[in-house]
Amino acid sequence: MLQIQLQSAPENSYIIENHITDIDLPVYNDRDGAAISIQPQNTDHNNAVPRRPIPVSTVDWQTTNISQFIPLHGLDFLRGAEQLYIQQTIELTDLLAHLESESRYTVKVPHGETLYYAAEQSSSFQRLCFGTSRSFVMKLYDQTQQEALQFRRRSSCIFCYAQSLEVWLSPGDFVGVVKQQLKLSVPTFNIYNRDNDIVYRIEGPHTFACTSLGKDAHFKIFTADGMTQVGSVNHQWDQLQVAYNLCVQFPSRTTDTKHKALLLGAAFLLEYMYYQGSKLLRCRC
Repeated sequence: MLQIQLQSAPENSYIIENHITDIDLPVYNDRDGAAISIQPQNTDHNNAVPRRPIPVSTVDWQTTNISQFIPLHGLDFLRGAEQLYIQQTIELTDLLAHLESESRYTVKVPHGETLYYAAEQSSSFQRLCFGTSRSFVMKLYDQTQQEALQFRRRSSCIFCYAQSLEVWLSPGDFVGVVKQQLKLSVPTFNIYNRDNDIVYRIEGPHTFACTSLGKDAHFKIFTADGMTQVGSVNHQWDQLQVAYNLCVQFPSRTTDTKHKALLLGAAFLLEYMYYQGSKLLRCRC
């Protein structure tokens, strides 16, 4: 009689580097791919897999009074937020490395809940040759460990063209873009929605050409006509963290979440252009 022995195949395992954050990284990445639980699909955004309806506990949250909610998309985490802190995560290996590593951040409510974990994707060539002017894709993961937002920036050389950063809502919906306005005295940025309408203007302190503004530079957020200040982006010293936090003040708690996402994207662009390398006196065009 023929006997057949069946042996179970070893399960796939994924090893994820630990980071100092309140949100765990998702158990998949672009290189290894996720565990296959459905038939392969086209990577085109029109055929992208929709978000999973995972409930999130919000018992101790400051931005809501409910104890639990199910986010339908990544923007839901911005509801009720009037102010956000952006904190860079730095590890010992980053300090000892000869080449600057991809930046990582946490986005949280001041002294409250963490909303997103941001991870930069860029090439070593870009980081080595272009520094803080490099192109990158910044992916923001929410409390459900799913991708919520993407910030896409292209590299820029001195006086070649204005800086810009696109904001995308996963799995591929265009939200708007932040564009630098080339001015010699005042750093100015316009924020456009998906219909190319200006929704906000951002102005920084007076400076000469494109020199560094320093760690305490303060940017003001104005309405589309530039007449009324409604928010701000600036660095604040955190005595508990012993580090600077990038603080984003939204117009109000009830501001459209897409507008909040655009302002958050603008804050990341300012972080790379002015704050990240503020200790070095160099051009930040």
